[in-house]
Amino acid sequence: QGDRTESLKLLVELASLQTAFITLDEAIKITNRRVNGIEYVIIPRFENTIAYVIEELDERDREEFYRLKKVQDKKKAMRAKQKVFMEEYNAKEVERGNNNPVADDAPKNLLEPDHDPDIMF
Repeated sequence: QGDRTESLKLLVELASLQTAFITLDEAIKITNRRVNGIEYVIIPRFENTIAYVIEELDERDREEFYRLKKVQDKKKAMRAKQKVFMEEYNAKEVERGNNNPVADDAPKNLLEPDHDPDIMF
């Protein structure tokens, strides 16, 4: 009688442990699915998004660099044209007898604002 009671108690405890293991196994499976989802779906999406954003930012930097170079080239061409014009103007003034031609490279008044026109294209 005592052995049967003891066996029955052990059997109930064993069934309880088996149920706990089954529940734990299901929880582990769910956790593994979540980990796999994060590892194989979410992380690659984020990596692709980061790569795309970096690529777009690099492209914008290249475009801005190109734009700045174009503006510098246009300003340089305008200055060269202005210099040629001033040299021609000064040569004509000297021919007319004006010995005080306008110097293009004369020092500028630092108190007056420098009007460098913006170039838009």
